[in-house]
Amino acid sequence: MKLTVLLLSFVQLAFSYNFLVFCPLFGHSHTTYFAKIADTLTDAGHNVTFFTPTIIQRFSKHNYVKSTKNVIHLEPSEKLAILGDKFEEGDTSKFWISDSTVFEMLPMIDTFNKAFEEQTAVLGRNLELLDELKAMNFDVMIFESFVDPAYPLLDYLQIKTILPATSIAFDEMLSYSIGEPIMTSAVPAPMSAFTDQMTFMERIVNTVTSPLLYLIMPKRQFKSLRFPHSTIEISSQESMSSFVFTNSNPYLDYARPTIEKNVQIGGISVDVDQLKSQKVNQEWDEILNLRTKTILVSFGSIMLSKDMPLENRIALASTMKQFPEVTFIWKYESNDTDSFAKGVENIHFSNWIPQTALLADSRLSAFFTHAGLGSINEVSYLGKPTILCPIFADQMRNAQMLARHNGSVEISKYDLGQSQKLQEVFKKILFDQSYTTASENLALQLANQPVKPKELLVRHAEFAARFGRLPSLDPYSRHMSFISYFLIDVAATIFLISLLMFYVFFRIAKQLINYLPITLSPVKHKTN
Repeated sequence: MKLTVLLLSFVQLAFSYNFLVFCPLFGHSHTTYFAKIADTLTDAGHNVTFFTPTIIQRFSKHNYVKSTKNVIHLEPSEKLAILGDKFEEGDTSKFWISDSTVFEMLPMIDTFNKAFEEQTAVLGRNLELLDELKAMNFDVMIFESFVDPAYPLLDYLQIKTILPATSIAFDEMLSYSIGEPIMTSAVPAPMSAFTDQMTFMERIVNTVTSPLLYLIMPKRQFKSLRFPHSTIEISSQESMSSFVFTNSNPYLDYARPTIEKNVQIGGISVDVDQLKSQKVNQEWDEILNLRTKTILVSFGSIMLSKDMPLENRIALASTMKQFPEVTFIWKYESNDTDSFAKGVENIHFSNWIPQTALLADSRLSAFFTHAGLGSINEVSYLGKPTILCPIFADQMRNAQMLARHNGSVEISKYDLGQSQKLQEVFKKILFDQSYTTASENLALQLANQPVKPKELLVRHAEFAARFGRLPSLDPYSRHMSFISYFLIDVAATIFLISLLMFYVFFRIAKQLINYLPITLSPVKHKTN
């Protein structure tokens, strides 16, 4: 028996690879996604190192990985800690009452860029740690594609095989880098509020958004951390990746043209069997048993309910009061609720909620969410009807993406102060069985998709580790000019040839008419 175990251990070592997952701590959902990637590869028998430099300090207290044991932290510099605090304390509350256009998000983007620049500097001041990482001889490095410090890091560690990933469903800039078609006529941009069926004006806005975003957030250049500190072109590095992992699922997201290099692993962070086996504690069990129906209300970890305009909170609480047979569990980040919900007995406020455990519980009737991608994936896999209230960034696209499956109702954030509209959406989601049926049907499809996201991740990561860069998957189209790619030269040539042929035909026809012996007979008049 011992010999068998020993032999199996040697076999596992022989076929295991060495992965580095680089994930600076700047967002809860981002880190959760990359931690799941790390754990999935660890569970598949590989050696995984989870390198998590701190940007926002409160995230460093949370243990994101479960089975991955080799976790390396790096404390922030004073400047980076200040930038992390600035990002966390940024005025995101304004998005409750204003549009989240690219221009409105410029201050946040600027803070991001400064934080990533300082993170790169912090890496450069900790070369001893990087030398220890370099000695581990990683086969592959996985990282968020827009996290710029990853590129000087992989250059210093001299890792040849890279697998950029995105924690959002669609990243146009990454698609552009790898030569993937971008169809702005029928595929909504990452921060678009449109569906795939756009009007003429919506197609104009959707098309203009892409280059505008690229101008505001261009792929920047960084200096190498090793001598002679040459310039690193980020876009060229991305194009040489073996694969890219996107947090998209073809059975949930919009249908669009793609290439083999794009591996869609959306839903990898949702372990349905594990979630359904969870049991809520006694407190939450008693809350779920209070009434026949229960709705969970949560707007995520960035947009806080306590920052919502008071009139919206008053309207929500008064509308909830009109449904005495329903328990509303509201994630609320303050204990001061009397100003808008005093005397409303069917609302349970909580600073923290076990969201996934509640969503997996059959007693939960519906979910009122901000449409963050993590929540969208969870509710889709767990088959809960949903009220969608997107607030900023990619949440508008996420909401439209889920709504087209007919298991959810969308309400504008600008209508949260209108009790009548709130009452309408609550009635629909609670008493119209079609929403529950559609949600459960989507969950059934996701549970039975031909190849599971975990399997896609493991197989492609192992393939990349074994074979390295894959030039055969690099489409030549990304090297083509705008004129060549869109066949403008071909169309112009065909047009000119057609015009020339028409002219020649016209001239020939004219000459034939001139030389044809046409005789006109005189008209005879009848005389008396």
